Amino acid sequence: MSVEAVQQWFSNGANVLVAAQVFAGVVTALATIALWRVTRVLAVETKVLAKMTSQPFVVLNFESSGADPTAINLTLRNTGNATAFDVKLRITPAPPQANGQPAANPEQKAAEVSLLPPGQVLPLQGVMSRDVGDAVYEVWVSWSRMPGSSEREELTYKTEPEHGFRGGFHTKNVHHVVAEIEKLRKELAKK
Repeated sequence: MSVEAVQQWFSNGANVLVAAQVFAGVVTALATIALWRVTRVLAVETKVLAKMTSQPFVVLNFESSGADPTAINLTLRNTGNATAFDVKLRITPAPPQANGQPAANPEQKAAEVSLLPPGQVLPLQGVMSRDVGDAVYEVWVSWSRMPGSSEREELTYKTEPEHGFRGGFHTKNVHHVVAEIEKLRKELAKK
């Protein structure tokens, strides 16, 4: 086709309209393909984000006890927002018993919990703060998202009881308050 033939073809008004429609169709097709690709990427990323936000996350740590201002609890906590199943844990060395005696197996303490709902706190063992001293514990926790699943998440870290111990500053219970009020009454009666 020569340039003159193309000019003659475009000189016909109906042919110009056909060419404009073909060009608009190609642009629309390219825009549709681009929109499909962007939508697909967003759908994949949304699915990944939804999967990531509905996951359990289990930690084991020491926290101040509400029973006694000088006691701490070995506590299992699901900080995620999905239920953790088949939770297994090991803490090395094993913390002493609540009465201060060494644990039956001083090398490590192991435990299993069938399920732990999100936000759930499970105190496993009470310990007096004076009995743990400056010990550093290595913690291993493992859990799955479905019961009996072979896919497991696990976490290993070191912790110290002093990180969760507040010395009773935030654990004043009613009986502590009553005892303090009784002391104040006795002092006021003397004066």
